[in-house]
Amino acid sequence: MEHGKRLRLVASVAAIGVSLAVTAGIARAETTLTFVWHAGTCADALVNIAKDYPDKTVKIVPALVPYGPEWHNKIASEFAIKGDAFDFAMWDSQSTAEFAGGGHAVKLNEIFDKSSYLKADIFPAASLSRYGEYPDGSGQFFGLPANQDAYGLMYRKDLFEDPKEKDAFKAKYGRDLAVPQSYQEARDIAEFFTRPDQGLYGWGQMGGREYDFATTASNSFLWSFGGELYNPKTYEVKGYLDSPASVDGVQAYVDMFKFGPPGSGNWGFDEVNAAFQQGQLAMAMQWFYFNGSNADPKVSKFAEQTAFGILPGAVGRDGKFRRQFSVGGQGMGINKYSKKLPELTKFMEWYFQPEQQKRYAAVCQTGLKAVLESPEWQGLNSYNKQFATALEYLNDYWHLPEYPVLLDQLQEEVSNAVSGSKTVKQALSDAAAKNERTLERAGYEIKRSDKTPEVPDQEISPVGVDGVVAVQ
Repeated sequence: MEHGKRLRLVASVAAIGVSLAVTAGIARAETTLTFVWHAGTCADALVNIAKDYPDKTVKIVPALVPYGPEWHNKIASEFAIKGDAFDFAMWDSQSTAEFAGGGHAVKLNEIFDKSSYLKADIFPAASLSRYGEYPDGSGQFFGLPANQDAYGLMYRKDLFEDPKEKDAFKAKYGRDLAVPQSYQEARDIAEFFTRPDQGLYGWGQMGGREYDFATTASNSFLWSFGGELYNPKTYEVKGYLDSPASVDGVQAYVDMFKFGPPGSGNWGFDEVNAAFQQGQLAMAMQWFYFNGSNADPKVSKFAEQTAFGILPGAVGRDGKFRRQFSVGGQGMGINKYSKKLPELTKFMEWYFQPEQQKRYAAVCQTGLKAVLESPEWQGLNSYNKQFATALEYLNDYWHLPEYPVLLDQLQEEVSNAVSGSKTVKQALSDAAAKNERTLERAGYEIKRSDKTPEVPDQEISPVGVDGVVAVQ
């Protein structure tokens, strides 16, 4: 072969090799799976775990936004145009009805049927239902319990265990100072520890107008006192949201601001955390999501004095004790308009393996049954065992596509009650009227009953956590 031809052949082969390498590189870069979530610890954990995904032709790309309306709207707006700017997303449990009801989320039952690992029974049945089932009780799932959360209680154990404080409390209230099992008990303890001259207050809670701050907190009181947001069978709101039991609950919530720092009626979760970490609060209701930071000495000055538990219940005017509080966290759903379902399914089969979920559960609350129920995970820190207990007492907003409108209306009126611009009774009456109009305009037939609304019996028992008898 002539020298010139040989050089041209070598050059040609080299060019082909470069072309193949470039093509392969492009293929690797193009296989991206984008997810939407609010920025924070759990999203960071997913990103870090995904770096070890064995299939290096797939890259997991986060599209993170702040917690609140912007996060919800980013998902909703993409669905509105049937776009594929993201492939999967973590959305609030109550948003499943909105997104699945609108036909935007992939029905996961088909994936369960085809996958050798990803099955419904690897998750607790209640969790799978809570974060992905629509309609309720249908057995159709559109989300996986990727990040479970619940409202909980944190308190200063150094104050609760101080002999002088215990003696003083018993002298004033006639009973031992202990972690409250009812909101009636919590009220007295909060009053006892409220000492503005010492910079100490008895209770911290969210009350802000933004997103769902006020209502996730107030709903926990409302349900425990025997109230309800509506009747899911008849779609009645009047007589439920503004019932005497609901008014009692929200009134108890509003009254607790008397034992919080000035301005706490406008707080969100950041303000609750900051006040507790600075030693201003004896007790606070807060999401378990934040317990990692509240138990971290690098973050909180009072981490070593902080203990965790589940929220109290309440003795309603019917004499029954109930304990219910708000569910938090998010389910993982798939964008129906994504063109990468096979790749995404394979990633999810890997991500929900125990090995990956153990890593996730070291910093957040997993939804995988094998990890969630393991003694190893429950003993990992000072609050995981309490979280596993909290899952038994969760309740949620309306699982209806109209949820965003219903939420904003209730948020507005509960905020009016917190600010004092309306009485609790008037605020809930106005919210009930608004919610019913919204449902009627959406085409729901409200089946009015002449009977007094019956309150569902949920966790009615005189016994609290660890066998502690609640107030009767």
